[in-house]
Amino acid sequence: MYEAYWGLQEPPFSLTPDPRFLYLSRAHEDALMMLHYAVTRNKGAAMLCGDIGLGKTTISRKLLELLDPVQYDVVLIVNPILTPTQMLQEILSQLGQPSTSRNRQVLVQELNDRLLTNYTRGRRVICLIDEAHLIRASATLEELRLLLNCQMNDQFLMNLILLGQLELKQKIERVPALQQRIAIRYTLQPLTVQEAGSMIEHRLRTAGFVGERIPFTPDAIFEIHKYAGGTPRLISQAADNALLVGFAQKLKQIDGFTMHSVLEDSYGMLEAA
Repeated sequence: MYEAYWGLQEPPFSLTPDPRFLYLSRAHEDALMMLHYAVTRNKGAAMLCGDIGLGKTTISRKLLELLDPVQYDVVLIVNPILTPTQMLQEILSQLGQPSTSRNRQVLVQELNDRLLTNYTRGRRVICLIDEAHLIRASATLEELRLLLNCQMNDQFLMNLILLGQLELKQKIERVPALQQRIAIRYTLQPLTVQEAGSMIEHRLRTAGFVGERIPFTPDAIFEIHKYAGGTPRLISQAADNALLVGFAQKLKQIDGFTMHSVLEDSYGMLEAA
């Protein structure tokens, strides 16, 4: 709606996990590097935790973008509220070998055979579970731990990556055998005010902005950061609302006063909802 007015080619603050728009703060870059290291060095299991909206999913999509599709088969589970049997069935299905069996031993054997086939073909399997904190049963986590037993003498046949909110840590602690298998773990932190400004500029320029100065003054960025607490998702929502208001009011720039008013209106809409 407002893209042409601000000199943009596409929406800069969409909440979809498009890796092009990922701003690599120091923390986000470290998280991406550690997950990439876990996969490429065949470490078995890794875990990325953080509060809502910090960018865990977008980091995972960036990771998948970095992996050679000729070398890796990726299983991506975005709704992990599954029983152990359903989890095995889902993994097999995404690997192109769907199974209707509900017998755990049969499913494990089918998966092991598939992993061995991939191994002989020089392909590696990555199982990435988003929103892993939603896993309800310890039995499902235990099943994931047992899948790490699928290995040759020198390497794991499948690497497991768990992404989740901070409560995932407590859930993993209740399954010590899995906790001990997680070789790489990282906890994301919110952005600083300087990083918030850099993130806003990165997203604007990725969306096609070519002006010398971005449409947000330092005071506006300060207001956004104060409201969002450094959470990228909230920063994006606030900046998006501000650009819409600026377009409606035919502003040339979003200053601190305008930003404060936008945020007050947003709070009012949230309270009304």
